[in-house]
Amino acid sequence: MEKNKREVRPCVDFLITQKCNYRCEYCSQSKKFYKNTLHSNDETIEAFLKFIKTLDKNFEITISGGEPLCHPRFFEVIKEIKNQDLKLSVISNFSYPVSEYKKIADIMGENFSELFVSFHYSQVKDIEEFKNKAAEFKNYKPANTNFSVGAVLSDENCKTLKKMADFLKNEGVNFCLQHMRIKNSYVEYGEDAAKFLKDNAAVEPGRILNTYSKMCLAGCKFLLIYENGEAYRCYSSRFNRAHHLGNIKDKNFKMFNSAMPCLNSKCTCPKPINFNMLDLKHSNLSLALLLSAKNLICLPYLIFKNIDILKAKFEQGLFLKK
Repeated sequence: MEKNKREVRPCVDFLITQKCNYRCEYCSQSKKFYKNTLHSNDETIEAFLKFIKTLDKNFEITISGGEPLCHPRFFEVIKEIKNQDLKLSVISNFSYPVSEYKKIADIMGENFSELFVSFHYSQVKDIEEFKNKAAEFKNYKPANTNFSVGAVLSDENCKTLKKMADFLKNEGVNFCLQHMRIKNSYVEYGEDAAKFLKDNAAVEPGRILNTYSKMCLAGCKFLLIYENGEAYRCYSSRFNRAHHLGNIKDKNFKMFNSAMPCLNSKCTCPKPINFNMLDLKHSNLSLALLLSAKNLICLPYLIFKNIDILKAKFEQGLFLKK
């Protein structure tokens, strides 16, 4: 790949658990739709801790879920990340006491790259408490730690999110407005919510770029590890057999050695674009077509393997469309 203007940010995303204490209606991992929520077991945790010892020190580890803080070994894992002198980002619903998030900051120090928390209007019982926690953590965190609050927009929560956005702006906290998706389709809002979205959220690059066959470092400088140890090139990979990297618990696990063509027409995974891994100037169409053909052969197996997830997304879509 030709050297990009911005430096590539190597990253590993570890979904340490599928369990969550929230029941958000727009989340397919919610028990409302998806029943088989699991923690990473001890074997997977040990394999992950062994794996991160092989990474270059410029890698950043993102721990998410589910709700990662509900995993009993969460703090043990981040301590080892610090011991390896790697950067850490955490994605949380911010439902735990602020002392737990301060504890993360205390453990990681300058290695705490980012805390991204979500404000779920239907799940937060005390909005003022949420605001106070956000302000308290913002004033406590290391200076170099990015702190952001994200929220999924709906017509129903639009007024509340406007007030939340104003509060966070005054506190100096990043606010990220997110467009709700049903499966892979973005919902259409009423006039008020649509204007709020337009004024506060840029269109995701993956929605307007044709990424098929374009060369990408995902799988080499980025990978996604699920709670069972299964590793994929990116978030768009469950139905791309060629994007499967194996299981970190097995000998067959192996990352790519170089950039490979993207097999998706649109990039629905934020990391390759945001972390400068996608090279839109170079492509390998012949290799992309070959790998896509192999994927078609494996598609029935992949559908069977992920039937619970497909069912959850289908039920979620029916629920939200009502």
